[in-house]
Amino acid sequence: RVNGRVRLIEGLALPSEEDEFKFTYYNSMTTWIDIDKLLSKFGLFREELGDADKVASKLNDFSQKIPTYAALKDVKKRWGHGQEDVLPTAQFEKLWSDVTSLDDLDCRYFVVPRHRGAQLKDQAQLDGWLRDGSSAYLETICSFEEI
Repeated sequence: RVNGRVRLIEGLALPSEEDEFKFTYYNSMTTWIDIDKLLSKFGLFREELGDADKVASKLNDFSQKIPTYAALKDVKKRWGHGQEDVLPTAQFEKLWSDVTSLDDLDCRYFVVPRHRGAQLKDQAQLDGWLRDGSSAYLETICSFEEI
């Protein structure tokens, strides 16, 4: 809960990467949407979706209600012949899950235990994945062949 409201939170929205592993449940971000209700939050109707300027304007207005995140990354530019540069880059993102913070949006959730499938984005996360039971759980529902 954030400010008394159940929320979906993605790792990018947390103060530190380690905070993501403190949660009991995993956010699979599988989403079912009532299109007409969502369009009404944008201030649109289905019949207006062909009006690109109106859709862009309404989506821009709606996007002001949710935060924008800046992720600092290093991007490799390969020039060929073994030459490359690493360039610092800022990537600006909106997270779909942040719509769950809006008071006037009716959001509901299925509870999914965390070991069901947390993302591993770095080899350093494998040890925790083995220790918390996630690996053992996957072995009960999957068949792996030896290579």
